[in-house]
Amino acid sequence: MSRLLILTWVPNDVAKLRVGFVVSKRIAKRAVDRNYLKRLLSEAMRAALPRLPGGLDIVVSARQQASSADLRTLEQDMLTLLRQAHLLEDKPETDAFKGHRQ
Repeated sequence: MSRLLILTWVPNDVAKLRVGFVVSKRIAKRAVDRNYLKRLLSEAMRAALPRLPGGLDIVVSARQQASSADLRTLEQDMLTLLRQAHLLEDKPETDAFKGHRQ
């Protein structure tokens, strides 16, 4: 949890990564504002998607201060939360080489 976002995750049985975003009416009264914030959160998550493992359901919930944050701030906050949760993997290219060297 940070001042902007709350990150929760659980393993799933699908072996695919699923990500959802929650913006409540307390955060933004108008649906258009809630949807805009969800689009910003989705864009902030996009950079991290290749580094996330499969088999997880991830839910990102916005907190009150997220409604006034810009995309760059949301991206930084998202990456910080994913690192704290130990969900980010190394890049696939480096993993492939590490596994074959012994």
